[in-house]
Amino acid sequence: MSVCAIILAGGQASRMQGEKPLRILRGKTLLEHTRDLVAPLADEVLVASGTRSLPLPAGTRAVPDAPEFAGRGPLAGILAGLEATRHERALVLACDLPNLPAALLQRLLDAIGGRCRCAWCRHGGHDEPLAAALDVPAARKTVRKALASGASRVVPCWESLPHRVLQETELAEFAPWSAPSPT
Repeated sequence: MSVCAIILAGGQASRMQGEKPLRILRGKTLLEHTRDLVAPLADEVLVASGTRSLPLPAGTRAVPDAPEFAGRGPLAGILAGLEATRHERALVLACDLPNLPAALLQRLLDAIGGRCRCAWCRHGGHDEPLAAALDVPAARKTVRKALASGASRVVPCWESLPHRVLQETELAEFAPWSAPSPT
């Protein structure tokens, strides 16, 4: 099955005092690190850029929020990516999670199929919905409907699809996930 990676880079990063996707970590931007992480897993890499223009790493294409959902958060960016791709599966990853292991992302992709239309992780008792794998047709319809109804939270949207949540026991083999903060 073909895969599209959607990197979420549309947030305003007001607490970081600057463009989060352009913050430097180990000599590269967070956006470049994230592109490098997802590129081997995907046939296409899209950058959900929200309502602004960003300098993009090679091998990526920007997808802005649809005007009717502009500035509505991660779901708007996810929908922009889902509507821009023709691939069957999507890997969604926030640009500030460049240290997730590629094997974990592959595990999420492998979970999609059969009845499962969405997979994400629950780590430390918290959902991480911005590292997810999706069945594109099912997710596109669900995300559009959620946004049209005024919803903005990602987890309830994922929970409305037939899904699988990777739990602590399955995630242990991928630890540790942490790395130095960007400068």
